[in-house]
Amino acid sequence: MLFDNYIEVDMDTCKFKIHSVEYTAIVKEVHNDHLVVKPISRTNYKDIYETNMDTTFDPIFLPVNSFANIELELWMDGRGCDNSAIGVQGYYDSYTMLMPLEVA
Repeated sequence: MLFDNYIEVDMDTCKFKIHSVEYTAIVKEVHNDHLVVKPISRTNYKDIYETNMDTTFDPIFLPVNSFANIELELWMDGRGCDNSAIGVQGYYDSYTMLMPLEVA
């Protein structure tokens, strides 16, 4: 399965950009060839800033072949790895950190 069951559905988040707008979203489904995510915020750091408190977002389908173009980043909280610093709860990192080498 995509990301070898690393992502905790309905708990882990991701970031990506579509048309210069950055989204933060909760991962709702993980499939072999796509993710389904539910945005919780989006911004262009100029005149758009929307959150799930003031906007109802529809789920977004993210096919694997779009990950590079949308600059997909996944929340990494150091589960079983040594890529974190003491006192840091986690960070967003490129999806390629979790992809099998033949796919990334």
